[in-house]
Amino acid sequence: MTQRFQSQSLEDWLFYLEQQHPSEIELGLNRVKTVAAKAELSNFGNTKVVLVAGTNGKGTTIRFLESYLIAQGHKVGIYSSPHLFKYNERVRLNGEDASDELHIESLSLIEQLREQTPLTYFEFGTLAGLKLLQQQELDFALIEVGLGGRLDATNILDHDIAVVTSIGLDHVDWLGDDLNTIAFEKAGIFRKGKPAIVGEPKAYPSFSEQANNHQVSALYQVGQDFKFEVLSDTWNVELYNENLGNVRFEGLSLPLIPVQNVTTALVVLQQLGIELDHNSINSVLQTVTLTGRLQILSESPMKMVDVAHNGHAIKHLLNTLDSHPRFAEVKSIDVVLAMMKDKDIEACLSLFKGKVVNWYLGDLPDNPRAASAEDIKAVLVKLAESNVHVLPDVKQAWQKASENQSSETLLLGLGSFYTVAEILDQKEV
Repeated sequence: MTQRFQSQSLEDWLFYLEQQHPSEIELGLNRVKTVAAKAELSNFGNTKVVLVAGTNGKGTTIRFLESYLIAQGHKVGIYSSPHLFKYNERVRLNGEDASDELHIESLSLIEQLREQTPLTYFEFGTLAGLKLLQQQELDFALIEVGLGGRLDATNILDHDIAVVTSIGLDHVDWLGDDLNTIAFEKAGIFRKGKPAIVGEPKAYPSFSEQANNHQVSALYQVGQDFKFEVLSDTWNVELYNENLGNVRFEGLSLPLIPVQNVTTALVVLQQLGIELDHNSINSVLQTVTLTGRLQILSESPMKMVDVAHNGHAIKHLLNTLDSHPRFAEVKSIDVVLAMMKDKDIEACLSLFKGKVVNWYLGDLPDNPRAASAEDIKAVLVKLAESNVHVLPDVKQAWQKASENQSSETLLLGLGSFYTVAEILDQKEV
């Protein structure tokens, strides 16, 4: 009989998970399905399950859903990845990170059940996280897809609603560099007889193809079945309800999370049968935030971090800086940056052309996936960017940028989850 790993330390468990499979990513559902069947994960009982895929916007869509449902008195659980500081962040129960004890209990169960089945770190953690949620007797479970959709470990669930937030180029080594192909992978989470909701404004043929393949009950897409319009300092949204016809909310507060994702979340709530009203929506909009996403750290001088790490997310970030009234007084931008070397760094940085006064680059020395500061500097030089400063690491880059920041300058830290985590890990940001 094989000796199974045991520990009462979550840190020990995470070290053990890191040693179990040579690949950080390995797409495919056979291994996960084998263990999920033993864990009886297919049935969440009375819990309504929402699965959310997309290149960007998954986290903010889920955060609005979570905030609104909790405000309405529902018991809500979240599974998401990656985490910024602590592994516990990957599972939230009514807005609070799950305890070490709950994680250890679920990890131990998956370890017992998997027998000889090899699992990646993400697969092991996902199965354990889903089991943790299943045992809580929740009203709603909101699950974030890790990579792609069709072959992602989360796609084992018999979920009630499938959501695709956006389509963009990311993880091209795994998903391809054709947007319609990526849309096909994301829409692989659609389910027979269940609604599919798409917040991506472009109607890629793969959406309707997958909707037909999976025989969904209905396909709702932004711009066709629901719409939003952003004004100078408010926004309006129009939803279609089969029973009520068009439902319109006007003069909503402009949040710092993307309005496109809030709109998608409102359609999900409508499909879940949750009552929507102007005051309740506004109440959540005025308070909803997500760590690392357009997160303002100080107002004067203004400092902000964002995990934007691909072209789609950076375009949204820059559009927000140009149009949101919160940034009306900003006269210039300084950037602290570190990125992963598997990203299209040149395409991302070219979007900042003419917008940044000072660049501060730092290494992420403990991250083998990270591009070196010198390599990123070479890209900026190629793009004819000036005032490029290289520091030993991201923390020192942020400190130097903070020392040099003027009162009318926005100091922006971005490039990856790891970059933002390094900045937020400092006692004084």
